[in-house]
Amino acid sequence: MVENFWLDWCKSSEAKDLNPDLSLPLPTLGYTWACSDFVARTCIRYPENFYRLLEEGFESSRSIDDYRDMVSQAITSSKDEDDLMSALRVLRQQEMLRIAWRDLNQLAELDVIFHELTDCAEAMVAVTLSHLERQHAEIYGMPLDADGEEQSLLVFAMGKMGGGELNFSSDIDLIFSFPDDGETTGRRKTSHYEFYIAIIRKLVKVLDELTANGFVYRVDTRLRPFGVSGPMAMSFSGVEQYYQLQGRDWERYAMIKARLITGRDSDKQYLQSMLTPFVYRRYLDFSMIESIREMKAMINAQMKRKRMTNNVKLGPGGIREIEFIGQTLQLIRAGREPALRERSIIKVLTLLAEKSYLQKQEVEKLIEAYWFLRKVENRLQMQRDMQTHTLPDDEISRQRLCLAMQMQSWDELLKQLSFQQNAVDDVFQNLIASDADEKKVSVSPFALFWTNLDAGDDDIESVSQYLESLGYSDVDEIIELLVQLRSRSQVKHLTGVTARLLAQVMESLVEKIADYPDQAILLDRVCRIIKALAGRKVYVSLLSEYPAIQLQMLTLCSASEWFTERLTKYPILLDGLLSTAETFRRQYDIRHLLALELERIEGGSDDSEADLEQQMDRMRQFKRQTVFIIAMLDVFYEEPVETVSDRLTELADILLEKILDFSWQAMVKKYGEPGCIIDGESFRPAMSVVAYGKMGGNELGYGSDLDIIFLHNSAGEKQFTAGEKTIDNQVFFARVAQRVIHFLNTRTYSGILYEADTRLRPDGQSGLMVSSISAFEKYQQEKAWTWEHQALIRARFVTGNALIEQEFDRIRSSILRQDREVEPLLQEVVKMREKMREHLTGHVVGNPAGNFDVKQDAGGLVDIEFMTQAGVLIHAEQCGDCIKHTATLELINELNRVGWYEADEAENIGSAYRYFRKLKNWQNLECEADVSEVSQHRDNVIAVWNRLMPGKESIE
Repeated sequence: MVENFWLDWCKSSEAKDLNPDLSLPLPTLGYTWACSDFVARTCIRYPENFYRLLEEGFESSRSIDDYRDMVSQAITSSKDEDDLMSALRVLRQQEMLRIAWRDLNQLAELDVIFHELTDCAEAMVAVTLSHLERQHAEIYGMPLDADGEEQSLLVFAMGKMGGGELNFSSDIDLIFSFPDDGETTGRRKTSHYEFYIAIIRKLVKVLDELTANGFVYRVDTRLRPFGVSGPMAMSFSGVEQYYQLQGRDWERYAMIKARLITGRDSDKQYLQSMLTPFVYRRYLDFSMIESIREMKAMINAQMKRKRMTNNVKLGPGGIREIEFIGQTLQLIRAGREPALRERSIIKVLTLLAEKSYLQKQEVEKLIEAYWFLRKVENRLQMQRDMQTHTLPDDEISRQRLCLAMQMQSWDELLKQLSFQQNAVDDVFQNLIASDADEKKVSVSPFALFWTNLDAGDDDIESVSQYLESLGYSDVDEIIELLVQLRSRSQVKHLTGVTARLLAQVMESLVEKIADYPDQAILLDRVCRIIKALAGRKVYVSLLSEYPAIQLQMLTLCSASEWFTERLTKYPILLDGLLSTAETFRRQYDIRHLLALELERIEGGSDDSEADLEQQMDRMRQFKRQTVFIIAMLDVFYEEPVETVSDRLTELADILLEKILDFSWQAMVKKYGEPGCIIDGESFRPAMSVVAYGKMGGNELGYGSDLDIIFLHNSAGEKQFTAGEKTIDNQVFFARVAQRVIHFLNTRTYSGILYEADTRLRPDGQSGLMVSSISAFEKYQQEKAWTWEHQALIRARFVTGNALIEQEFDRIRSSILRQDREVEPLLQEVVKMREKMREHLTGHVVGNPAGNFDVKQDAGGLVDIEFMTQAGVLIHAEQCGDCIKHTATLELINELNRVGWYEADEAENIGSAYRYFRKLKNWQNLECEADVSEVSQHRDNVIAVWNRLMPGKESIE
């Protein structure tokens, strides 16, 4: 065979006046031709190209730029379509010859070979497309976007080409899109759609059509929206609408490797960012496990029909299974972990091992198998330049493959292949295999009832008996709720896998609800949640895959309408139930969790308002999820109120820290850094946030506002910013503060973050939004009322500059430790408390316990706080420990030590304070709370008040 090739090559060379170079490495030539008919026949057909490659040498690699230059040079002189097609095919044959030679003779690693194959294809597509666009524009003019700028066609390279891993003789999968529709600018106007469709058709013909010179690439466009029945190209808006409303799981899988290879950078960025939420969900997307099972089952069925058992790509333990393993875990986790959004399967597997989502040993086996299988695949395709993944049947082809793989025999090759495939299949089966098909599941009366919309009397009777056997008391009401849910359009129109999974979920939920009190109320709440999520397969799959989530959902809904409303409005919160509450409690690290969430924010763009909107939404979503989990822990474990408050306060602290940083950076970007001159020295001032009230005292509840003030330390001369647009430092600080308040208070689609109140700043609403630290000190010394010094007791530095923090702590200590006359102070505190109660209508002495306002009524939280604050102001001069803390419970303990409270009083009002705060929290959660101890705690507080505070009547 090789001898015949040699004779034919000699004749071909002589016909073109080329003398065969007998100094050639003949063993290398013979080996390469023996491995590949394609290489031999290409050398014979184009001997001049082979000589050129010999002279150039096969050792060096080519880059994408090299290929672009080569394609441009090859097609520049093309006079017509035939010339263009011929030039591309000759160049393609030359480069495939070169790459095959390098691979078979081990002159480059396999990943380099794949990159060269990919770069060659990308250059062929991109340069040819540009050439055709220019030709078409000469007739019809150029399409313009909404801003009047020339736009161009964008091409997604899919599959192996998108991942930079193209096979030797692979199809290329392409999807086309363009920014805006409209009309071209030429005299012969046409719509943008018609302009691009004509170009795409010509591009496919130029690359795909088989001529005397062969083909360039087989082009497959079936991955486009709507498949073969859809348009060849869609505008960005059409693409967005399709994937939002009709995108399927397999399309998400396909889009992992999608890579834009043409178009303007701004268009690429826009289109990619538009599709990212479709591909990568921000929750842990376990629905993909079932989807991959279904895709694999379809592949297996197809292989059986076509007898494709020896397929190294699609068979058990084949290349596709390796890709399924990596990409399944990508689809599950990359929404939350952007680092996993890699196209290269090797990079993905390596990252999964680093993050412990796969075992290191498993990944090592997968990578070893991948390179082996891809090598077999490449060597198979190099034999005849055919797209095949099936082991050959004939003896000569088997010998060729053994030679190319450097195996001694076919049995040795099969043994190694079997070893690698078994290693892959083991990992694959561990990840997604299900034994559900092997179990015989009897059809329950509930399943028959649920799946039959026209259920007759027999079905109703059967399901009634079934529900009674579970322990339901009011069966008729339960059936009515189920019928109502089943008839809702969100449920009624479900088909396929989602309908099947929902039926299983509902049966499981109905069985579990039977064990709860108030069954009808709980089922009604659950039905509202199911109605909200029924059309979203990912949530149905999540409930199906994890029965533990069902139990947690039922426990929460049974406890409170608050949880039901949030799960109904935001089903994404179900993701928070994936880990057990105990696991979350052990791993609770709110700063780390927020950092992971903010990784998704693509900040730093030129559009600061777009950045702001994205940041606001992300933080609102994060707060909602975190508060939900804190409340979940509160309900599951009845956590101490101090723990709940600490978590809620820590959440607010960290969010405020990040918001101040975002706001500061946004203003610096616009105006530059503030600066000033103090005592002849340059100084860079800063600003900080101080919390008062519940936030300052680390006592936030579920519905608490944030009482905050802003301080800065700018002083001296030349107090201006350093940017191109200079403003006074005071104006700069005010704008930062306004942005912080806007960030907190503005209602977006995700709601508000917090209600922020800044009225406790010096001079209240009439004062500056941001005070200098010196002005704050002067105000506290000269103008502040007693109630403002009371408020200062719970004031706490939250975030900002360390120098301001030191100054604030010094000022707070100095003010609070002033010498005060006891009686006038107590009278003023009592007078202020009475004014508060008069101002708040309905909060009068003597309210019955059932209507008791735990915050404002006599004997409630505010009375405890006022007594404690009065004690601090009296004793702080002599006892500095009284002002070390801002939390009321810790202050009560300190005041017990100095004698303000007697031991039993401190214990009683401490218990009352915890009880009332717990009661307030549970009222906000709409949980049923035990109020049997209200009267006792209230009486204990009133007794202490009557002893300590003058002029206050007792309650009988």
